[in-house]
Amino acid sequence: MPASIRITDQPHALLYQAREASFFCSKDGQACASLPSSVEHRAVVPLRSAAFRDWLTAQFYKEHETAPSLSAFRAALRTLEARARYGDLPSQPVKQRIGFEGDPFLPSKIILDLANAAGDVLEITSRGYQIRNNLKSAFRQSITTLPLPVPQSAAPSSEPLAPLRDLLNLPTDAWNRVLAWLTAALRPIGPYPILVINGPAGSGKSVLARALRSLIDPSAAPVHRLPPRDRDLYHLALQNWILIFDLVHRVPGKISETLCALSSGDAIEISQQDLRDPLVFEVARPIILIAPHDETQRAFSPPRTLANRTLTVHLDRIAHLRPESAIWSMFNTLHPCALATLSDAVSTALSRIRDIDLGNVSRFPDCAAWTAAAAPSLGLNESDVLHAFADPKSLWVGADPLREAMHALLQTSGSWTGEAADLLNQLRTSVPLAALPTTPKGLSQVLANVAGIRISRSRDNQARRILSITRTLDASQKTATAEIR
Repeated sequence: MPASIRITDQPHALLYQAREASFFCSKDGQACASLPSSVEHRAVVPLRSAAFRDWLTAQFYKEHETAPSLSAFRAALRTLEARARYGDLPSQPVKQRIGFEGDPFLPSKIILDLANAAGDVLEITSRGYQIRNNLKSAFRQSITTLPLPVPQSAAPSSEPLAPLRDLLNLPTDAWNRVLAWLTAALRPIGPYPILVINGPAGSGKSVLARALRSLIDPSAAPVHRLPPRDRDLYHLALQNWILIFDLVHRVPGKISETLCALSSGDAIEISQQDLRDPLVFEVARPIILIAPHDETQRAFSPPRTLANRTLTVHLDRIAHLRPESAIWSMFNTLHPCALATLSDAVSTALSRIRDIDLGNVSRFPDCAAWTAAAAPSLGLNESDVLHAFADPKSLWVGADPLREAMHALLQTSGSWTGEAADLLNQLRTSVPLAALPTTPKGLSQVLANVAGIRISRSRDNQARRILSITRTLDASQKTATAEIR
């Protein structure tokens, strides 16, 4: 049995046990340790983290069969932080899942952390991709980070990701928009478009969101509820590359601003103890919002500032649902080939990005150019890319389309009378289907929330339910009328 060690000697013993690690500062000033786990693999962790505390405690225990005291650990930690800041190793970038070399807008390499036990990374250049060790790259991994499979090239095809598209049951327009978002998420720098997946229950929204994240950033906890505080959003951004928020019916103003900042790139300041300067991280993240609605709800309508940063996919209810177990079993089979296709797309983008000129692109010009550069490997062309990033006439551009349609309907006569089913059929010719309830009953309920109209309900001689709708002045019209007077 090892001899007991005095408390006064424990800090020196801890520093001796730490000799197997190397210490450096990240580019954003965080003291980090590079922990060797094999000859060709290292794990990079912040010194002020549970992972480093546990590693150093385990090293100490192997030698002394006891845990160090808290005061000894704190003393050793202060010394190791000083070594990280003023030692021989230069500072280096520490990334989350995706790294790069060169100019972030025109990188020479993109490096994807496979996060597997072998410590492999996927290095992608304009000449292709290869698996190598991570001794030259530093990545953060949270406790929920899961490994990516090793890419496996499939037979050449004009639509290399068609099996995945069929599995996810996506029409062409929705698929092209999903591919545009996914390819943009493989850029090492923002701004990134926010993908909004909108649809009723049974349309596959959550499966689609989880699958998109799992393709490049699998996690044991891939989906979260939208937090009420911006600091919780920032905390999630530091732990994940892709953020998914489910059951988003509305976005408060403060959270909307934070989502916009995170999609474009924002500085996050984190205070430290011991009178140290705060850490400042610049973070940009790809984001997915899952926005469900049913026959009694109109689709999610974000604030205009947030809407300007979104790509939207509208899903219809799936006629024949499949068990999720079967979907994920097939997804796991397709994943290595899909990752190889995406790696080929990144390689193609790296080789073509300097030659791409799309002219005046009003939305996400950097992402559009990047996706257009990758398009040949995805089975797309430049017009597909421009259409995917175009500003759609969706339900949150401009005013509420249901409200606009109702006011246009009432413009001439000022009133409408009839059954809700007749009104629903009439509105389907002028209102996006995603903005309409799917049943007459749902429409009757939703109309009560449309500003500027008044509804009365009655029954006719045949006991049919009749709606009588008249146009009224809404608040803005009343204000304008008052000002004129």
